[in-house]
Amino acid sequence: MRIDYAINKVAQTHRGQSEDTVAQAIHDQLRALGVVPNGRKVAEYATAISALPQLPPNNK
Repeated sequence: MRIDYAINKVAQTHRGQSEDTVAQAIHDQLRALGVVPNGRKVAEYATAISALPQLPPNNK
């Protein structure tokens, strides 16, 4: 559950950025939640998130 939360949070804030930036953000989020990141899975998630288009700014 904590992994899903961290991945979703990073996907909302870092989509469209470089894979290295996304991977570091995922790593930091997981460590903050007390989860030891699996390097291979972090790389897979980072590749997928960096390929997403950036969200438009929320100016409500």
